[in-house]
Amino acid sequence: MDNKVIKVNGKWHPILGESVPLIEPHHYVRFSKIIEAPQLSVGEKNGSISLVLPYIRQKVKMWGADVLLAENIKTLIEREDENVDQDPKEQKKNQLSRFDCIASLLASAECTVIRDIFQTLSRFPIAFPLVIPELNEAEKFKVMLPLITGPVIKWKTKPGKIIENHLFNSSFKMIVAIRVGTNIPGKSTILNQLMSSDSMFSSSSDPGSEYGIPHMINGSIEFTWLIQETCGVGLWKDVFENFYNKNHEIVLLANLHGDALNYPDQIQFLKQFPSSFLVFLMPGYGKRQKNIIDDLIKDKKSVHCWVDSKNRTKNSIDTRSLTKDQTLKKVRMMFKEALDFDASTFEINKLKLEGSLQLTENIEFPESQRLIDFVKEKTCYYIKMNVMQLQRNQSNDGYKIFRENHELQYLVKLFKCNLILPIDERRRALAHIEREISRLSSIESSEARSMAELKKEQLRKSSLVDRDQKNEKKVNEIAKIWEKVDNMSLGLEHFSRELGQIYKVISINDQRTEIMRLPECYAELLISGHAIELLDGDTGVLSEAWFSAICESIRKKHPNLRIFVISILGLQSSGKSTLLNALFACRFAVSVGRCTRGLFMRLLFLEDDLSNQLGVDAFVLIDTEGLGALEKMNEPESEKKDRILATFAMGVSNLTILNVLGESMRDLTEILQIAIVTMGRLENSGMAHDILIVQHISERERNSTKLSEPEEKFRDALQEALKITDEQDTVMGVSSIKCLQILDERIKKGQFLKPFRPFKDGATAHAPPSKQYHEDVVNLYNSILDDCKNLQRKIEFAKWSSLIQDYWRAVSHEDFAARFKNIKEIYESIDLGKRITKVKETIDEAFFKHEEQITQKFRSKLWSHEDNKNSDLKNKCSELIKKGLKDVPGCDVNCEECKKTNKERENFKKYLKKNKKDEKYETEIEQTIKDYISLNYNSTFIKLTQILEASLIRKGLSSEFLEIINKGMEEIINKIQGGRLSDGERKQKVENLWMALRNFISTKDKVMPVTEQIDKEVKEEFDNVGSLFNQYKIGILPDFSKCKAIKYGIGLYSIERCLDANDANEIEKKFDNLTDIILKKRNSQHFYPGIIRDLRTEIDNSLNEISKLWDRRFIPEFKRNVHLYTLLMFKAKMALYQERWDREDSPLSILEQKKEEYIKIIDARLQHGFTLVSEGHIIGDYLLKAIHKKAMKAGNLEKIKAVKDIPWMTSSEMVRLKYFEILAEQVQNGNNVEAISHFLDPKGSIENWFKCEVNNVKSNAEDEYYKTYKSEFGHVSQKIRNCRSLEEIKKCLSDYVLEVDDIHYKVNSENLERHHNTSEELHVQLRLHIEKRLKDYCNSKPESFQNPSNDESIMKMLRCTKTCYWCGALCWGSRGHDQNTDETRKHHTCHQPGGLGVRYVRDNCADDLVAIPCHKRKDESCVYYWCKEKPTKWSYAKNQDFSDWKFESHHKKQFNELMCWFFEKLNQDLAKRLNQVPATYNELREYGCINLNYDNIISTLKRRLQ
Repeated sequence: MDNKVIKVNGKWHPILGESVPLIEPHHYVRFSKIIEAPQLSVGEKNGSISLVLPYIRQKVKMWGADVLLAENIKTLIEREDENVDQDPKEQKKNQLSRFDCIASLLASAECTVIRDIFQTLSRFPIAFPLVIPELNEAEKFKVMLPLITGPVIKWKTKPGKIIENHLFNSSFKMIVAIRVGTNIPGKSTILNQLMSSDSMFSSSSDPGSEYGIPHMINGSIEFTWLIQETCGVGLWKDVFENFYNKNHEIVLLANLHGDALNYPDQIQFLKQFPSSFLVFLMPGYGKRQKNIIDDLIKDKKSVHCWVDSKNRTKNSIDTRSLTKDQTLKKVRMMFKEALDFDASTFEINKLKLEGSLQLTENIEFPESQRLIDFVKEKTCYYIKMNVMQLQRNQSNDGYKIFRENHELQYLVKLFKCNLILPIDERRRALAHIEREISRLSSIESSEARSMAELKKEQLRKSSLVDRDQKNEKKVNEIAKIWEKVDNMSLGLEHFSRELGQIYKVISINDQRTEIMRLPECYAELLISGHAIELLDGDTGVLSEAWFSAICESIRKKHPNLRIFVISILGLQSSGKSTLLNALFACRFAVSVGRCTRGLFMRLLFLEDDLSNQLGVDAFVLIDTEGLGALEKMNEPESEKKDRILATFAMGVSNLTILNVLGESMRDLTEILQIAIVTMGRLENSGMAHDILIVQHISERERNSTKLSEPEEKFRDALQEALKITDEQDTVMGVSSIKCLQILDERIKKGQFLKPFRPFKDGATAHAPPSKQYHEDVVNLYNSILDDCKNLQRKIEFAKWSSLIQDYWRAVSHEDFAARFKNIKEIYESIDLGKRITKVKETIDEAFFKHEEQITQKFRSKLWSHEDNKNSDLKNKCSELIKKGLKDVPGCDVNCEECKKTNKERENFKKYLKKNKKDEKYETEIEQTIKDYISLNYNSTFIKLTQILEASLIRKGLSSEFLEIINKGMEEIINKIQGGRLSDGERKQKVENLWMALRNFISTKDKVMPVTEQIDKEVKEEFDNVGSLFNQYKIGILPDFSKCKAIKYGIGLYSIERCLDANDANEIEKKFDNLTDIILKKRNSQHFYPGIIRDLRTEIDNSLNEISKLWDRRFIPEFKRNVHLYTLLMFKAKMALYQERWDREDSPLSILEQKKEEYIKIIDARLQHGFTLVSEGHIIGDYLLKAIHKKAMKAGNLEKIKAVKDIPWMTSSEMVRLKYFEILAEQVQNGNNVEAISHFLDPKGSIENWFKCEVNNVKSNAEDEYYKTYKSEFGHVSQKIRNCRSLEEIKKCLSDYVLEVDDIHYKVNSENLERHHNTSEELHVQLRLHIEKRLKDYCNSKPESFQNPSNDESIMKMLRCTKTCYWCGALCWGSRGHDQNTDETRKHHTCHQPGGLGVRYVRDNCADDLVAIPCHKRKDESCVYYWCKEKPTKWSYAKNQDFSDWKFESHHKKQFNELMCWFFEKLNQDLAKRLNQVPATYNELREYGCINLNYDNIISTLKRRLQ
């Protein structure tokens, strides 16, 4: 963010310098080290205020506003050495003044920061600037009124009754003190004698005033409110105590500095208030002066005070006796007289300012005012209960509700207009809305709140006497009253909640609306220090889609943001929000009569030096709802809710502050009981973190001679809490938990408990925060910084925000510790898998790059090598392969891909160290990477070897083909002896020669069809195996689910059974893959002799392996069926593979591929013989062919790029979501066909869908083809034109065609020279013929482009498609992850209800679909599988027989919910399709498969995966 400055007028240069930084919200809330009090030199002058402002600002932020007292300002200047003689000329001293400091503090801040500062200062009994000079314009003044309106001022009229006054909004009277003339002591000194502080207003009596008056004082106006905290005892007792007993309007005292006659604009301004004037006439004033001032304030009540006048009157005072009560009583009575007027109404918007005055920058905007007016017209209650319907009715009909609620649409429109304002204006507009809505809520709910407080006090008193049903009734009454208050309490969080719900339903139905942009607006607010609601305090709901969208915007702006998370917990009304506000200037809502509801969060950045020291970039602060609320006493789940809230807040934090109010053993025990269980749960889930306790104790306790007493009391409370918790939570066994033993040790050392002295400095209604409280805040602040510094593991905002939503879901479950740990482990496992995949991708790129380089070298050697030395060439090229792949990806050459891989591997090692993976784990992961390099080496070596062999074959065949063609051409040309053939004759000759060539190759390429070869080997291998070969010839695949497979029992009591559908399916998958396994082992792509023998061995080995794993022996008949099934599948697959290989690599196929190429050569030779003309044509054709191949490659790459540019192809998770979203939308619209097909065959369905989708993506492949063709054509044409010899032409041809595959033509120089019969140089003639051919045949068209699904990088986006044996869910691991040697080899998935995987076996029953997903099975439950006679414990099954799978829930819970939603919708149809019984309603309900919100699930998933 830009740092703005304010240019300072020369008048203020002595105290401020030439400019001062503008303090904006993100500056004000930014974390910094505690600033030491500066010590200015005695004679320092220029810029002295600028030097102390950072210190003052930090003190004020942390509620140390006493820094602004005149006596404390003086301490910022070094003490003068009184013994040093100084030259009179050098005696000008540093006149640092209180007023200049506070005026500069406000004048240098942005308007919303001024509001925050004033909110803090308004708690203190000091005077505040109402009018101050403009910094950048001489003789101009700024009226601060818009920014100091609204704070609540309180006073007590009688026991139990407190009046609240909203400053300048509620009714008030103002006494304006002005003077005519000059005197010492002056007006301000006189006023200060009546106040609680003798330096309330800046005066000639202030410390340092002997060096001159404050620079900014003249023409400024200070004001304060006259209540018990600001008035001296005499003024309070004589005047205001009685006044407030009769009146509810507050009295303000405004003090205009300087001679009033010099500031008529200020007088006119003050007259517009409901005011009276107290005029101090100083010695020496004239009648004319009095007449002028009287004329200025005419129509206003005025009281005159003659100061040190020779004429003695009732209102004359002698300043020589100013300290005497008799003198002061006169002034007090003048105040009383000045109060005697009828106050008029006051509206800020109607203020009129004269020329030298102008309003400060306002927070009010037309956009914000329109919203406020709408709420005011409808009332807060109506808006919350009737307009904001979505947050109260979160159903599947959200979109319909929004579309039909026109008032809600209008409200959202008004709010949206504020959110899309530029960020500076947006902050101010929201501050305006917050202030006014809070005021309206306060007024609307005041009566109910007063009643609630009264009932609460009655309950407290009665509880001391008895505890009967009457008290229970009172509790219920209080709860109902608070509910009424809640219904009238409206804040910015309610607008945000409603917007979040609307965003959710809109994102499903219409993503084009402007609402989709609003999360970014909120993200900007959060980044600039604005608080947002994290958890809905009314419903306990996290608006996941909305929150995810906001976090995503933050991640984009700050992708590697390191954070330290602080939460605060405490009983209700213990001052949690107040403490956070004092610590961090947060301005968390200390609400209108109610405490914080739910959770609020704020993001605060650190100063650069502190960030570097602590290793984090920002703090996240979380303020929580009060625990143990009185109004929740009648809620049976209130204690559980408190535990859940505490667990969540602590679980997502690095540090939790427990805030305890008072010394009550009950309060301490209650909060500790909640915290102890939470700490135990977190430790059990491997997530123990730090904790500090703030205990607010009395000053008496603090000053006790027994300094250890608070700690001892705390330890007693801890032991009591442990005792209660252990009794109530025996399963957890928290009393033995290590973290609590450490906690006790820390208490002994004084590192844990932070005693806080009283917040208020006094017992009055508006008593200010105490100086001691500020000191304790600073101490806690430093402890927090130390805690952050000592934190070993930092977390990034991206990871934290992703996990937080899943944590909230986890805490509501009884098996929290396991779930919390699982979420963390699954997230980390998936994250680790992604990082391994990233390393693998760079390894792939490195090997691919080296593969290209080696292939290019092949082409070069093949081109230059003599045809009769192929064996020598093969050896050289084999060495080339070994050498080229030897050190990949760590080659010494300057290879960017290898460098990238090594850098990625280093980063990965740092990640493992940072995340504290143990040494064994690191070794396993490193082995996975090494194995992958080895796998890449082997596969690349095999591929290059196959390319080499194919290239040698093609080169040899091409040479042979061309030799046959040339011989045939020689014969024809010799026969026609220089004559020419007609077009018809030439055409016939071309056809004859081509057919002769084809027939010749055919006679050499006679091979038995592969199916016959397979049949022959099968007969030889299995002729003695019963009727197997006959069944094989019939060709009917056996159905394993209908074949007898396992024998149970012995002898006469034995029985043979078939496999169930799942086991049969597993067997089929296993034997379907044998063909690929055998070919891979032999590095072959086609049939080879003996392959059936190898297949039989693999079948037998696999059967033995399964038999051993299942602990079952298959009957001979079943084994025969397995052999039969595998042979038939092999035959079909092998026929396809052989056909593909023959199509590419058999001599006849190669010839057919080159038909057009060879016909062109024959035609050219027949037309022009072995001349330069025919050679030019042939070379031109080959160059055009190479150009075409390059253009086709570009087009194919463009198709792949177009696929990768699809929004849902940005991540593999998005691919899955897109697929399931399409299925879900069809189901939502009543079409179940494709969804049912998917769950019957997940792997096949998603792979077919994916291939179809990516292959049909529209692209600019054709445009890219033509663009590349045109570019390459121009490049080649220019290179040919530049050739200056025959050798250069040959080199140009070879260099260019070597860049593509399968062009083997070479120019024969001797042949050209033999037929050259012109005087012109050989190369010139040839060049001209090539150019002509290029020009005549430059128009080309693309062939069919390759399908993107043929590209491995595209198919990797589909991830692993292995399915869970139990529920049929697709694995979410990366493609090929099961080849890893570390923990990431395990399959992990979003386990779904078993019925979706057509898994219907429950116990020993086989006729029901089941709703239970794998991750919810209990370890002690029994399962049946693999034809086992007896049931197996689930714990054994998953850890032993299915140890290659993880069985935890997906870390993105919405996927789990989506699968449950599918099962609810498809349960009946699936059962009908399978002829089974659907899952019961009770089972659906038990496993969360009912009442799921489709819109909620999909919108949140979309946002979280983007």
